[in-house]
Amino acid sequence: MILLKTIRNVKICFAIGFVLLLLSSGTAAARRITVGSDENKDFSSIQEAVNAASPGDTVYVYEGLYIENIYLDKEISVRSISGIPDMINITAKNSNDHVFHVNANNVTISGFYINGASDPLKAGIYLENTHGILISNNKLSDNHLGIYLDSSTTNMLNLNNVSGNEVGIFLKASKDNWVINNKVKVNSLDGILLEASDENRVTGNLLNYNIGYGFVLSNSSRNLIYNNFFQNNINVGYEGTNSENTWNMTRKRGINIVGGPYIGGNYWTGPESIALCAVDDLDDDGFCDVSYDLGEGNIDYMPLILHPSAFQGNERSITFSLLGFALFVFAVSIFIVKKVMSWGKGELPEDDVK
Repeated sequence: MILLKTIRNVKICFAIGFVLLLLSSGTAAARRITVGSDENKDFSSIQEAVNAASPGDTVYVYEGLYIENIYLDKEISVRSISGIPDMINITAKNSNDHVFHVNANNVTISGFYINGASDPLKAGIYLENTHGILISNNKLSDNHLGIYLDSSTTNMLNLNNVSGNEVGIFLKASKDNWVINNKVKVNSLDGILLEASDENRVTGNLLNYNIGYGFVLSNSSRNLIYNNFFQNNINVGYEGTNSENTWNMTRKRGINIVGGPYIGGNYWTGPESIALCAVDDLDDDGFCDVSYDLGEGNIDYMPLILHPSAFQGNERSITFSLLGFALFVFAVSIFIVKKVMSWGKGELPEDDVK
């Protein structure tokens, strides 16, 4: 009996250790490199920290003003320590260069106020021939281009505030990227511009008061554009040949960008906040009962109607997503423990079990 209890205790300890190993795998060798103005930090400039980093490392930047242009050519993360962009200002030292020039895959840039790349075709963040990049929770202004993707695929631009540039977000020859949940406002030319860029997904964005166009397609096809809020002088513009772009998804239950009960198309309004689709919603599904013609063969078949509880759904869906992930991790842990506990059952002689 004592032997059986000992074996069970060993199994439990092994199972717990195995779960912890799974959760921490891949991070053991990663380093935490700090950037700040005091002596306790590893470096005083972001570029110095990037130069010293190895793939998999994370550079944490503390509050302050950093005047530099950063070239990033390795698979690392660069994050603000606070997660509050206004507390960490990165201004271009040379306005004729990008503030961040990324020429590596699987990079994260998050939590910065990025500005000062004002010369033509220079960007706050420039991705050159990359994939697997996450650009999240940044504020970009006073650049010629806020975020510029050049020949880049499978990247995500999420929760950025891209305002007060000439062009907010520019995709050139880029495919299969996700542009989601960004605020793209008051840019002097265009909000989002897709040039020779196909099969991208653009959803959950607020495009407000951009002076030229809110959204421009230039020789770009098969993009999916849905659940965005358009409020610009001219919401959509076209250049060249654009085909098979889709402006709504199949109706799906979920809180849309203006608080309605289903996700489908986009919300369309003008600078004076007069809805461009103002017909009755007889079936009360949150969509206009007629489609919205965007010109040149582009049609939103499920344009949204403003709902009183606008913008309250995003926080709710995020909360449920995090809860679901936590439950999933817990269930996997229990499964592994049970599996390990079952190892060796029936292998002990009867005399040892008694």
